[in-house]
Amino acid sequence: MNVKTTTRFARRAAAAVLFGAALLAAPATVSAQSSYYFPQATAADFDPAIPTPEAFLGYPVGSHYTRHDQIVAYLKELERLSDRVTVETIGSTYEHRPLLSVVITSASNQSRIDDIQRVHASVADTNGPAITADQPVVVGLFYSVHGNETSSGEAMLMTAYYLAASRSPETLEWLDKAVIVIDPSQNPDGRDRAANWHNAWKSNPASSDPQDKEHVEAWPAGRINHYFTDLNRDWLAITQTETRAKLEAFHRWKPNFQIDFHEMGAESTYYFEPSPASMESPLLPRAAYEWNVTLAKYHAQALDNLGSLYLTREVFDNFSPVYGSTYPDFHGGIGVTVEQASSRGLVQETSNGPLTFPFTIRNQTNVGLATIRGAVAERAGLLAFQRDFFRSAVDQGRRHTSQAFVFGDPANSGLTRQTLELLQAHRIQVYPLNERITQDGRTFEPGSAYVVPSAQPQFRLIHSIFDRTPPTKGSVYGSTSYSIALAYNLNSTGLRRVPAIGTALTAIPAAQGGVSGPDTAYAYAVDWRDQNAPRLLATLLQKDVRVRTAFEPFTSRTGNGETRFERGSLVITASGQSLDAATLRQTVDEAAREAGVTAYGLGSGQVISGVDLGSNSVKVVRAPRIALVVGEGVNATEIGSTWFALSERLHYPTTRLDPSQLGRIDLDNYDSIVLSGGRYDGLGQPAVDAIKAWVRRGGSLVVFGSATTWAATNGLAPQAEREEAKDDKADDRRDYADRSTVQGEQRTAGNALSADADITHPLAFGLSRRDLFVNKETAITLTPVADPFANVVRIDAEPQVNGYLPDALRRQAAGSVWAQVNPIGSGTVVLFADDPAHRKYWLGTERLLINSLFFGNHLATNNRR
Repeated sequence: MNVKTTTRFARRAAAAVLFGAALLAAPATVSAQSSYYFPQATAADFDPAIPTPEAFLGYPVGSHYTRHDQIVAYLKELERLSDRVTVETIGSTYEHRPLLSVVITSASNQSRIDDIQRVHASVADTNGPAITADQPVVVGLFYSVHGNETSSGEAMLMTAYYLAASRSPETLEWLDKAVIVIDPSQNPDGRDRAANWHNAWKSNPASSDPQDKEHVEAWPAGRINHYFTDLNRDWLAITQTETRAKLEAFHRWKPNFQIDFHEMGAESTYYFEPSPASMESPLLPRAAYEWNVTLAKYHAQALDNLGSLYLTREVFDNFSPVYGSTYPDFHGGIGVTVEQASSRGLVQETSNGPLTFPFTIRNQTNVGLATIRGAVAERAGLLAFQRDFFRSAVDQGRRHTSQAFVFGDPANSGLTRQTLELLQAHRIQVYPLNERITQDGRTFEPGSAYVVPSAQPQFRLIHSIFDRTPPTKGSVYGSTSYSIALAYNLNSTGLRRVPAIGTALTAIPAAQGGVSGPDTAYAYAVDWRDQNAPRLLATLLQKDVRVRTAFEPFTSRTGNGETRFERGSLVITASGQSLDAATLRQTVDEAAREAGVTAYGLGSGQVISGVDLGSNSVKVVRAPRIALVVGEGVNATEIGSTWFALSERLHYPTTRLDPSQLGRIDLDNYDSIVLSGGRYDGLGQPAVDAIKAWVRRGGSLVVFGSATTWAATNGLAPQAEREEAKDDKADDRRDYADRSTVQGEQRTAGNALSADADITHPLAFGLSRRDLFVNKETAITLTPVADPFANVVRIDAEPQVNGYLPDALRRQAAGSVWAQVNPIGSGTVVLFADDPAHRKYWLGTERLLINSLFFGNHLATNNRR
């Protein structure tokens, strides 16, 4: 053993000893636990009738990762023993773990909690009663949105214990003047994935080597939820069940000061806001960011008392409402991200010395308590700011160039309903349209369109959904574009005046679905433009119903007169089925009702105009056998979006294959295989050869993001002919101090770019218009394929950019192909430059992904199958 190895071993041994000492600092007795996690407290401060987490769990906090069921059990024990604590189950995860909302306040406040909540929530009603200065301030403590950022979950246990058990005068004042709303685990599925990993690989003594298995989670790790969603990016789009539940709880309270607890790399220290001025949203009042500065002193004081290092103002942003630390900013609260360097295990060696799990928990616990301290001290100002916030939002909306936004499409009632659901979840006032409007080449009709006036308390969120994202001076930490309307490909526009409208919606109109027409029909037709039509197709295919799709439009007589069916419309003929006519009608009716779409009964195969139903342009849709490649090296959030679309939206079965299986199994068991972004250089030549042979035999390979580069390298797509664009202003010498700014200005972090889609191509069936916005998350562009009819989506030559895109990347993207079909042998490779189902809310381009899977054998122009 050489000297360097001996020294490293000694450091790790010392780290293990130090870790053990940290645990001994928090044994079973209240006083010892207080001395470490609550250094300002004494044993007499705590009610002995309230069990410490250690006493309840049977191990010292910080020596083991606490499972979600244990967290739930402890919180319910606190509720049983303390009149300060109320625990409510607000939902469940996809893996059926309970989601909780915990309210902690004084017993007196608990006895009138409904009244307190009602009065506080009325702050958004600008015509309601004034919020008095003696109203309790609401503090939101939100933990574990990223499941493997685990110190916050343990800190939540210590914080809840402190608030339930502490008898100090300061704590009693907090409980009297504040209501603390705790989300103990925003992502229980991910947290348990991480906790089980760390617990399974811990050793005695603990290993501090960063390369030890305990510190290196297996794919997909615990950051993400069941469907590999980054829940911290889902607050605006609300695609996940966990998000829907916590937003319901959020809107009951609208916290004045809300903390979102996170972790970052082990080599860092502790971060809290304010964030850099360059990463602030112009939609928000300046006072919101000034409050960040005011409240930061309480966090600084807490960490100073512990002697812990920290940083502020350097990273992260307050620009986009998609995050748990920024969504409150759009509701008159002060949202703050805090980030603790992560031990990712019990102890990890770092350049700052051994980083122990108890140390990270202590920092998070004391910052949480400092948040309450600051909120109580600044209570009057925070309450007044939130009251003024919603009033200024109404004024800001009244001055906006668009006095209202109108949306709706009679051919896509599914997307209209989904938008209504989103607006109601965000507490946005929406009204039915009562007059016909034509603007910007788009027509909106009463009965199918709705209006959102700008002059209302939620204007800033309305702007985030319907309008263009405010410009930034450079790239921000996260996505620079978040307009929901563009991502949905929603038929919407801003209006210069508020049109004639009906009464505000209090509930979403019931979905209209099922068979329309006579009891007996020659065939049934469904407009493919409806957002929910793929759900109907998926259901019918699984019931062995033969379904066709029209490659040309046609007009037929229906019960409503004449109805035009665009390309992609589904046709289910009564003949050629395994079901008799009556059973077929019942099956189609049930599937259509479930999907919320209308299936029109047609009395004849002869149409009024267009192609007859027996035309070769009306092709049979196969029930595709779909495989998704998931596993080490794969971009989990990207493939998770495809999985979610098929599993939750379409309820269609898929097979998940590990990359290592591709060279060993019979790929002919699958019709379509999806490769998302990721690294596939480790597949090996046998797997590459197997995939290429499978495509030539008729398989349909769908790739996007960095997988397109892999496909081109391996002869499955054209190779790029042009070099990567370079910035004309590039210099071989720069000031080192400017590196962060310059590098930020040169990267792309999510934009919406205008593009043209060939809606006559089956890959784009279901789109109502050629103009389309695509997500641009990468610098990848596609080389055009030789078939001029197969370059389906092309970014405009002078694209509109919603978000921030550096000049060099803008020039590179301009005029480039974004989606294409490359025929190889009897099969096809479908390529998307970026994830078409990005973060599960880019519904406009998600339709192209669905088409690539269900129409895969019909995509190549020379394919006659």
